[in-house]
Amino acid sequence: MLNIEEMLREVIDPETNYSIIDLKFLKGYSENKEGKVKITLSPPTFFCPPLFLYVILEEVKEKIPNSTINLVNHHDAERLTECINKGLKFHECYSGEASSEYEDVKKRFTFKRKGKGSLTQLSLNVNGEFCKLVAEAKDE
Repeated sequence: MLNIEEMLREVIDPETNYSIIDLKFLKGYSENKEGKVKITLSPPTFFCPPLFLYVILEEVKEKIPNSTINLVNHHDAERLTECINKGLKFHECYSGEASSEYEDVKKRFTFKRKGKGSLTQLSLNVNGEFCKLVAEAKDE
């Protein structure tokens, strides 16, 4: 049996720089006899940017390749769930709306969020605290 929560603790929300476990994204999971895992995720806010959410979904699939993701409580949950489970890239999921520069944007943002003492880091910390408060309020 896989320790799903521990595996997902290493998945970091690129917008907040917090673990998706700390932000309470994980709403549930199940593993069948064949080792297939179904994971239900819910972002802390309904309006979480799809680009950042897709970074998270891709990382979840990398950590647990034999998984099916069910995204809930998001304005584009159905579309994102379908795309990630089909193995589509972000620009394929948002064809006509997003460019193929997604990988470059992803790399740049990951690099910037690792900066120490920068304005970017301060912004991530403030946004991260906001998202944590929203996640905690949803649990009450």
